[in-house]
Amino acid sequence: MVTILALLREDRRRARPYIGNVRSRRLLLLMLAPSVLLHSAELKPETAAAFDRYVKLSEEAMQARSTPENFLWLDQHPKEKTMVWMSQSFVIPQETLDHGEKIVVPDGAVQHWLGVTYLELATLERVRDTLLDYGDYKIFFKDQIIESKLVKRQDPRFDAFLRLHKKQITQVVLNVDLTAEYKTLDPKHATIFSRSTSISDAPRSGKKDTDSKPPSAENQNGYLWRLNIYWRLEQADVGVFVELETISLAPATGTLHPGRYLNGFQTFPRELTEAFIAGLEKAFPAPHK
Repeated sequence: MVTILALLREDRRRARPYIGNVRSRRLLLLMLAPSVLLHSAELKPETAAAFDRYVKLSEEAMQARSTPENFLWLDQHPKEKTMVWMSQSFVIPQETLDHGEKIVVPDGAVQHWLGVTYLELATLERVRDTLLDYGDYKIFFKDQIIESKLVKRQDPRFDAFLRLHKKQITQVVLNVDLTAEYKTLDPKHATIFSRSTSISDAPRSGKKDTDSKPPSAENQNGYLWRLNIYWRLEQADVGVFVELETISLAPATGTLHPGRYLNGFQTFPRELTEAFIAGLEKAFPAPHK
């Protein structure tokens, strides 16, 4: 961090007659920033505890929607449900409050996204099988997931491995181990809740090894500490409504207000949510109307 601040101060003092020099200096700062973040960010107990509180309240709100009439977020937003039925999918930010108060996560940035789509002519069983086919995530969602593997299946629990990829000035590749659980409310309503158990940097060797072997369960990297993924599926007359919520925890490095984040890896949780929705829509293409 001292190196970056020194470069910034020097940039202000010096005259910069050549645009090329200015651009080179700024590029150097951007290249240095990820490595500084990587080595300095550590998940503190108070940060993890606050995030766990956020997740607990969020999951309680999800589980409160336990009837067919009040299962989806869309059930409380009929206008948006009509739009989605007309093939207008979307991804929007969400925020869970604690009795109307914001949940403060010290030294951490929580991102909470909701993605919604309608897969015409699809069936709940086929969509469910696609979402539980973790070995093919690298095919269905290849823009953000470059390796995937189903590690263990013991219904209704699934253990899986995902290798996430983010292209920016310096490439970011993360190994994610997660545990998922599939539940059915009735034949027309189902959920898949998955939570990361560890997130670590992928080896730089270029090998396609799918054993993450993190240093510890406390997520040894400076980009993403936690990632939870929640799917809700509802069978309609001629298709399936799909809702996806992602909740992530990362170091607090420049977060703005909900819905607006700086460029770089901070955009990844939103992009991952968008990629999941887009991948499903590609796997279950809508017929021409």
